Amino acid sequence: MSVEAIDLAVIGSGPGGIAGALAAARRGLSVCLIERERVGGVCLNVGCIPTKALLSVSHLARRIRQADRLGIRVRGCEIDYPAVTARSARIVTTLRQGLTDLLQREGVELVEGTAAFAQPHQLAIAHQGRSRALHAQRIVVAAGARPVSGPWAFDEGYLLSYRGLLALKAQPSSLLIIGGGVIGCEFASVFSAFGSRVTLIEQQPQLLPAEDPDAVRWLTRRFQAEGITVLTGATVSRLERAAGGVAATLADGTRHEAERCLIAIGQQPTLEALQLDAAGIAHGRGVQVDAFLRTSQPHVAAIGDCVEGHGLAHWASAEGALAVRNLLGDPPGSLEPSSVPRCIFTDPEIAHVGPLESELEGAARASRFSFGALGKSHCDEETEGFVKLLVDPSTERVRGATIVGANASGLIHYAVLALHQGLTARQLAGTITAHPTMPEVITEAAASVYGESLVVASRQRRQAAV
Repeated sequence: MSVEAIDLAVIGSGPGGIAGALAAARRGLSVCLIERERVGGVCLNVGCIPTKALLSVSHLARRIRQADRLGIRVRGCEIDYPAVTARSARIVTTLRQGLTDLLQREGVELVEGTAAFAQPHQLAIAHQGRSRALHAQRIVVAAGARPVSGPWAFDEGYLLSYRGLLALKAQPSSLLIIGGGVIGCEFASVFSAFGSRVTLIEQQPQLLPAEDPDAVRWLTRRFQAEGITVLTGATVSRLERAAGGVAATLADGTRHEAERCLIAIGQQPTLEALQLDAAGIAHGRGVQVDAFLRTSQPHVAAIGDCVEGHGLAHWASAEGALAVRNLLGDPPGSLEPSSVPRCIFTDPEIAHVGPLESELEGAARASRFSFGALGKSHCDEETEGFVKLLVDPSTERVRGATIVGANASGLIHYAVLALHQGLTARQLAGTITAHPTMPEVITEAAASVYGESLVVASRQRRQAAV
């Protein structure tokens, strides 16, 4: 078998792989991007994009059902589930074609198949009974991850991963979700709005264990108000098929039945097919990398979900471009995890950047400002939620932020920019934001650090007058 020589091979065409391939091609390298399934990876095809398409529909459905608050009478609001999923599929197809066209324009060769290391620089690519050998000067591993089922097994009919849930042809009348992390909470938000009876089980004391407890309490209350059964500190001891679909027995002996069950307890890096040992690449549960994303083979980098860690598409994209720069000998760079935002697209949304208040252990001052104090929030009937800014008391720099409420995923980027540029709360407070708009919540939270919030000050004066 002849061996083709190229400058860079990228294994996996998710956000990180795409970013790495484009960064290399734009520097004049010959690049092969290898994908075993569909271009765009999990994020585009069965992750970020299809779930957010569903979440957009669920948010609109809630708004329609609450239209009477705005003086609009709406008679009925039904979910046409096949039409909803068909729309999601169209979005994915459109974006996938756009990616394919972009790669072609930039000179990236998209190769279908499963890649495995034969030697440190050599890859064997298998596809439909055929094999192709590549000798790559440099390699980026962006192979992604797959959902784990825990002590059970996915059948993708009744016991579902997120892939199986997205593939359902009909909306389940009831849904049991095991795992109250990001995936579990987002799907709970979707299917509750669609009218399914949802039970959400989380083993830890709170949903979203890695997030700010104050924000999670807001979300939990909303879930419960919508009829979602939220069970925290609960362990599933038995999961089985039942006459109505699926039944879960908890450690306390209670039993919960539903038509379908989503198991959303985590993901595991996809490494088996890579044959990393053949290349002498160190790995455990995930590929092992240094601070500059390089593996034990200095010409090989690894990024994204195959390096056990964050599970964020935008983080992987940043890693992809950075990994290529590091492999090409640019001054080595690394990413600062605290500057990467986390967004949870529930209703209300939760967004965060920087360390949590509990992680700073009193080393920062917390300034909290409610959405309900904004005129725009009342105009939009979106008064739930708050912004919490964490400010260093000695430097006055913004250390972190948590937002829970409408469009938190968009608003968090004011705080992301503040962290990235080392802005102080005084500088943020001095930024003029248009009135009435939701971004005022950020500048008012910063002004509150100094007792200078216009809303809070006027309220305090009124209270003093009484």
